[in-house]
Amino acid sequence: MKVEMNRNSVKAKFLKLLVLGLIVISGISGVSQTTVKKGNLKVLVNNIKSKSGQIGFFLYNSADAFPSKTEKALISGFVKITGNSVEYTFSNLASGTYAVYVFQDEDNDKKLKTNFLGMPKEGVGVSNNAKGHFGPPKYDDAKIDFNKPEQTIVISLTYL
Repeated sequence: MKVEMNRNSVKAKFLKLLVLGLIVISGISGVSQTTVKKGNLKVLVNNIKSKSGQIGFFLYNSADAFPSKTEKALISGFVKITGNSVEYTFSNLASGTYAVYVFQDEDNDKKLKTNFLGMPKEGVGVSNNAKGHFGPPKYDDAKIDFNKPEQTIVISLTYL
């Protein structure tokens, strides 16, 4: 009888360890499932008035430099204009909150031309087609939540 109780006790301890081990393993796999998701953000720019030059694309993840300091953008790229619309994809992008700024670089110098008041001479636009009031649009008005494997936004250029 004592031998049988010892066997039952050993079996009970073994089952407890097995259950505990399964809990630990499932917890570890749960951690790996919470890794940051990545995907592609496609930006389609329309309302391009001339086919000269290129469109600059700038992705920001904070208001610090948005939109005027393009050198501080998280990611940037340029696409030659061949029609009335152009697209660019920010690839392998982590889920998060971002804002996109674009401008038409008609003379291919990778700089936005402005007048003496600082107003753009070339077409400009931002995500959500946000508009500025006595200045450029605010990051909070232009920010988007990127949380899908594939996401597309459309920005219409504005000419002042």
